[in-house]
Amino acid sequence: MRLVARVFVLLLLLATGVVVGCAALGEGNGTGGTGGEAGPGLSLACTNSETDEISLVDWELTVSPNPDPIESGRPFTATLDGAAVFEESYMDAGHEALPEGLLEINMVDFNATVQVRSGATGPDVILEPDIPYECDHDRKACSPDNDLPSVPGLVGNADCEPVSAANPCGRFLLAPLSKDCVPDGVCASRGKTGPGSQCELHGSCITGGVRIELQETTGQYTADAQGTVLFGWDDQSTGATIEEEGPNKGTWVLPEADYYEPTGPTAFRVTSVGYPVAAECTMGVDCMDPDSGVDCLDSLPSPTPNAALISFRIRAEAF
Repeated sequence: MRLVARVFVLLLLLATGVVVGCAALGEGNGTGGTGGEAGPGLSLACTNSETDEISLVDWELTVSPNPDPIESGRPFTATLDGAAVFEESYMDAGHEALPEGLLEINMVDFNATVQVRSGATGPDVILEPDIPYECDHDRKACSPDNDLPSVPGLVGNADCEPVSAANPCGRFLLAPLSKDCVPDGVCASRGKTGPGSQCELHGSCITGGVRIELQETTGQYTADAQGTVLFGWDDQSTGATIEEEGPNKGTWVLPEADYYEPTGPTAFRVTSVGYPVAAECTMGVDCMDPDSGVDCLDSLPSPTPNAALISFRIRAEAF
């Protein structure tokens, strides 16, 4: 697999084409945290169920420990939250590829697992999108626990009327759209009018990106006697392994994504117009990044170094 320079994010595909997002590799790979924030984002390397491409995406993560500073050998809690940000270019790709344009996405399943790499012990914590479950047709509140026995996102739900696979219970994201396609209008200001443009295709254009807030959650940990506590996204239980030989030694060998298999610890499943797509992700960086990668021949993901993680120094003595 090759690591593409244009990031595959929304994973909305049709039989005739692939919807990809856009962000250059090496941008926003994250830096050591101060106050619990990791620069512009901690990057994830993702496989998808429809192509052999690997994508690099940035999800924000914030960690706030209590007490702060963390005390040697003592239990502590950490408030964990973050966001998945889909830039305007990602939305453009979906709007241009879908026959009716990108109107909405059903976020069927989404896991963002926070993990302590070192400096403390404690269970992994999964963050989920802060989006309510609703029936597709009337946006009535529903519970995925009441799905009929079948594949999530592709089946009816007892809370939704009519009970039909065309009326699933889901978490829906509306695309930011404008129908202002006149000269000097909103779409023209974004270069989305004229021959072959979004306005010509659909009579509307994408006007921005989408930010998905993740639900704030608390993790429970016990600090080591000394050193630094390092937080990041999961890279230990995703099934990824390290290439041990050859010119790409030290890079990630990532697991494949399958919509019909259980969602991994850092992964998501989406549908659009009933078409299912899966992504499986592992925290990583571009192996060719001179500051955080490894000496590799091909542009592939490699493990995120300690210096790029969110870090908190342990106070050696408690007062």
